[in-house]
Order: sequence, then structure tokens, then C-alpha cells
Amino acid sequence: MKAILSLLIVVILFLTPIHFISATAETAYQDYLFQYDQYRLKLNNFKVARTEYLKFQTLLAETTALDTVKTMMMQRNALLRAYLLLLTEKLNENKGLTTNDKQVYQTIIQNENTFLVNHTKLIGSISSVSDATDVSKQLESHYLVLYAGVRQTLTTLSLGELITRNTQYKATFDELRTLVELNKQTVTPEKQSTIDRWLLQINNKQNLYQQKAEQIITANSQLKGNTQTEMDEVSVTIQKNLNEAKQYLSEGTAFMQELVTLMQYKE
Repeated sequence: MKAILSLLIVVILFLTPIHFISATAETAYQDYLFQYDQYRLKLNNFKVARTEYLKFQTLLAETTALDTVKTMMMQRNALLRAYLLLLTEKLNENKGLTTNDKQVYQTIIQNENTFLVNHTKLIGSISSVSDATDVSKQLESHYLVLYAGVRQTLTTLSLGELITRNTQYKATFDELRTLVELNKQTVTPEKQSTIDRWLLQINNKQNLYQQKAEQIITANSQLKGNTQTEMDEVSVTIQKNLNEAKQYLSEGTAFMQELVTLMQYKE
């Protein structure tokens, strides 16, 4: 019984906090926080009942442990579904992603939600510790699929934010090049040489961003592994590339501000 009951807890490791923007996403976020608090409460109740059963080995203690584990498992699914809803709302509000990109991950989320709905129905039919173990193992065996889908979605959300920044970057750069062209006749050849060199560096930063973005997309599409550890290792690399891509855009933006200041300066 001790070994069986110890299998019933799946640690929710991927439930990463997400910043919200829209009112709808905020509502989903608050629901997720509520479901998380309820999960912690029901998990603690189960742990207490489990300890009591292992200590006394009575029928009453076994019944209590079974009731609390069913409640915990249902709440665990409710928490996961709340998190999936939050991801859906974040996809909806992300302005950097195309409709097709959103639909791909919304489909992944919907499939996982369907799995959880069906799994919750099975929990309701549990009548023994053996049933509880079997039903819990179904989620545990599916966990890596769920984990990969969530990780891919989180990366896509981050990439969407970078795409928005890159779009703004390119628009600003185009305006800056137009301004440079209009003022070519008013600057010295030496200053124009400096301006041209800085424009090249600004463009290079955008190219470096694009290379990182392509690496992120490729790695994210292949995010899978035999263990959670393997996927976490890939995710660490993806996050590193996300940070570097963001840094390239930040550096390029700073260069553009520098160039504007240079052009405003009169010899």
C-alpha cells in the first residue's frame, strides 16, 4: 500500500508563472492561482490521510485515503486545465504570432484538455486503491507528451513577443535609413562614412537576431525526448537563444538611438 500510494502524486513542474496583459488572460491567470491553491490544499489532505492509513491500516483510514486521493487527482486535473486555458488566452493575445502558428498550438492544447476531461471521468469511477493507481498511471504515462506541448507553447509565446519587437525594429530602421538618405547632402563625407558603418552594424544585429530566431524555431519543433531531463536540457538552450536574440535587438535599438543623436549633431 505504501508503494502504491506513493505513485499517486505527479509533481507539476512545468507550471511556469506567466505575465498577463488582457482582461481575459488576467481572469484565466487568477483562476489558475485559485486552482493551484486548491491543489496544494487537497494534496496536503491526501498526504495526511495517507500517513494515517499507513500508521493504522484500518478500513476507515483506507476509505479516507481513497476519498482524498480521488479529490486530489481531480483537482490536479483542474489545475492543469486552468493552466492550459491560460496558455490559450496568451496565444490569443500574442500579436507576433500568425493565425496558423496560433492554431497549431491551440490544437495541441485542445488535445491535452480532451485527455484531461476523459481522465477526470475515470477518476470519478475509482472504487479501490488499485483503481486509483491504474488511473493515476495513465496521467503519469502521458505526462511527457503534456510537458512537451506546454514547453513548446511557452517558447512560441516568447518568440511571438520577439517577433513583435523585431517588426518594430525593422520599421524604425527603415525610417532611419530614409532619414539618412534625405540628409546625405548636408553631412560631410567623413560623417557619412561613420553613418554608413553604423547602419551596417545595426543591420548586422537584426541578422544575428534572425539567425537565433531560426535556431529557436527548429529546436522547438524537435522538442521531445525520453525523459523530462532531456527536454529540460533542450529548453535551457532555447531559453539561452531567446535571451541572446532579445539582446541583439536591444543592442541594435541602442545603436539606432546613437545614430539619431549623431545626425542631430551639427559640425
